[in-house]
Amino acid sequence: MKTQNTSATARRPQLLGKQIHNSMRTSVTTNVDADGRTTRTLQTSCLEVNWISGEAVIRFTGSRVEMAKAAA
Repeated sequence: MKTQNTSATARRPQLLGKQIHNSMRTSVTTNVDADGRTTRTLQTSCLEVNWISGEAVIRFTGSRVEMAKAAA
C-alpha cells in the first residue's frame, strides 16, 4: 500500500546549517457575538532560526481558520 505524507514538514525543504531555535504555537479561541452565534478560531504558527555561513536565517509560517456553527 502506498501512503502519502501531507504534513507541512514533509513539503518544506530542510534548511542547511545549525538550528538554533524552533518553536510551534497553537491556540483556539471562542467568541460569542451579540446574536449568540459562536465562532471558534484555530491559529498555528512555526518559527525556525538557523545559523548558516555566519548569518541567521529565519523562517516563519502561520495559519488561521475560523469555524462557525451552522444555524439550526
